[in-house]
Amino acid sequence: MQTGQVTVDGVARNYRLYVPSTLDQTRSAPLLMVLHGGANTVDDAVKTMGFDQGTAGEYIVVYPEGTRREWNAGVCCGSAPSRSPDDVGFLTQVLDRVEADHRIDPARVFVAGVSNGAMMAYRLACERADRITAVASVAGAVVTAECRPTRPVSVLEIHGTEDQLVPYLGGQPSAVEAQGAPPYTPTADMVRRWAEGDRCPAPLPVVTVGPMTIDSWTGCAKGSEVKLITIRGGSHVWFASGLGPANGATDATGQILRFFSTLRPTP
Repeated sequence: MQTGQVTVDGVARNYRLYVPSTLDQTRSAPLLMVLHGGANTVDDAVKTMGFDQGTAGEYIVVYPEGTRREWNAGVCCGSAPSRSPDDVGFLTQVLDRVEADHRIDPARVFVAGVSNGAMMAYRLACERADRITAVASVAGAVVTAECRPTRPVSVLEIHGTEDQLVPYLGGQPSAVEAQGAPPYTPTADMVRRWAEGDRCPAPLPVVTVGPMTIDSWTGCAKGSEVKLITIRGGSHVWFASGLGPANGATDATGQILRFFSTLRPTP
């Protein structure tokens, strides 16, 4: 475990870096950037998401830290949109630093996030698709005014139907703490639009496993893929075992790593 710092617009910004001791330094490694949720910290992300252990020493994992525990993902959330920190610039600098210090496979640069962090992951894919292979979002949404990636980016969205902060069916959130947030696009519509942008063929047959419904698009442009895992009854959480029938229906960390491992992007 290491810590690092870059300066963006005169402000020192921090990140945490996990480089497994078992990593083969003679080979290029995949890089996973993990973005914490709003009102959370890097330590929260490390503890809740468990990527350091879940990657089994095969990934370098970096955890950047938002300002005031927030990300400037677009029109949501908190004070970040009005403060306008250059979070895209910050995350790009973090990528630059890690790639300069370690052997990173540019075809395997992944971003995962939850809630506001997932929204920021989408924004990074929208604006820096040249650097990102795939995004995995839990309880997230695209909240940028425009999203026009310069190349296909694979996407996995995991979302509960009873999410009161980022409603699955779109519109205004019902949670008191989210009042004033802009209306969201329905999650299924958002994912379908991403599949269209990646020039995917028709979706595969829908798969249902317990409360989970899985919609998938494969064979998309440049080897990209798109997947939506809908959790019937799921709320605004990082899905994991032990959280009940719905929120514990799947392990988000495992789902994300399996999704990343199957991708075979082409130049």
